[in-house]
Amino acid sequence: MMSVSDVQVFDPVLLNTFLIRKKRCRVYFHRGTLIWESEGASYSLQKRPKRLLLFVNPYGGKKKGLQIYEKQVKPLFVLAGIETNVIITQRQNHARDTLLNCSFDSIDGVACIGGDGTFAEVFNGLVLRTARDCGVDHNDPDAILPKPFFRVGVIPGGSTDTMAYCFNGTTDIQTAVLYIILGDSTGLDLCSVHSNATLLQYFSSVISYGYLGDVVRDSEKFRWMGPKRYEYSGFKKFMANNGYEGEVTLLADSCSPSSGPKCMENCARCQSHAENEQNKTAQSHGELKTFRGKFFMVSGANVSCACTRSPNGISPFCHLGDGCVDVLIIKHTHLLNNLKLLLRLSSKEKNVFDLPFVEVHRAREFTFRALPAPVSNPEFPSRRLIPGVSVWNCDGEVQWESNIRIRVHCQLLQVFTRRSQESSEETSCGVCSF
Repeated sequence: MMSVSDVQVFDPVLLNTFLIRKKRCRVYFHRGTLIWESEGASYSLQKRPKRLLLFVNPYGGKKKGLQIYEKQVKPLFVLAGIETNVIITQRQNHARDTLLNCSFDSIDGVACIGGDGTFAEVFNGLVLRTARDCGVDHNDPDAILPKPFFRVGVIPGGSTDTMAYCFNGTTDIQTAVLYIILGDSTGLDLCSVHSNATLLQYFSSVISYGYLGDVVRDSEKFRWMGPKRYEYSGFKKFMANNGYEGEVTLLADSCSPSSGPKCMENCARCQSHAENEQNKTAQSHGELKTFRGKFFMVSGANVSCACTRSPNGISPFCHLGDGCVDVLIIKHTHLLNNLKLLLRLSSKEKNVFDLPFVEVHRAREFTFRALPAPVSNPEFPSRRLIPGVSVWNCDGEVQWESNIRIRVHCQLLQVFTRRSQESSEETSCGVCSF
């Protein structure tokens, strides 16, 4: 993992040379070509982008998107000789709508400065545009989606920056920019969310019903608080301890989600699935499993969802590109067990898999149905107010439809990253290991 301490940027006036010193590596620009020297060998990195469409979200996280661009991103891109067409987003879905209609003639990559929601807007726009241009009906849940031509980069500028952390092992801004400059990429699974034969959204990190859905719904009323609104709403919904009846049906994969190895650089599992995609290798149908009950939370993790607050994430052994989603089913229980759950999620050493009220299954797709089925009530004219029914937290945004189908699209998107590497971490405290 590249960090700020590993990187030295020298005066650009000196022959417009950009040096990166990391152990025995030296990277520099020569006549517009990036040269990587390692242990006496020299490699020309021709796959690096030259013209980027860059979206900047000035409202995400601590509202420092423009400052991040001007002070930390723009100087490196100028130094690397990368041209950028910068679009400052002004509203929700601005990036998605732009990608649905803009010309791609003068770009060879797309990037964004923002959080997971901004990144979601970008890949939703790209996937929808590609499907439309190829004549594929995105509302068909069984459609085989064409892969977008452009690679996508995400530069941290949000509240949690889960995707940047999962890609790079850090939320350091310079690291994310350097990985875009170097031009390496890896395949990322995306999941489609359908309800009643209509596409609701694609997501890359997690979709969650129950507790986390309630949190994101409640936090919308406190946007003026910034990132603190999640802590406030989280405490409220934790104390409320609501449970929701439902049914989960999933198409299980044979691989266990509760054991390693973790998805790191040169991940063998992701590489094998990439080869299977290229060779169009047929996969077995898997086993159908159904679970009914009262749940505190049901989550579908497309990645580990690790971040600075949750170093292991929701599902530590989840992979970026294996064509599967990890489904966590957390039964409704008492507050003490919920506290154990949250402490485990913040632990650097332990995970939630050995808690007796938690089940985890690796699946290629799954469906959820609220029980009993939501019915219209004149006292609650809006679906959003039906008692006993939660909402979905989909990449940090609210999805109001309770009955949905989730399907994984293996390595649908190429993202700029060199992947994270195992690093030695300090042991967690006794309380977090509870």
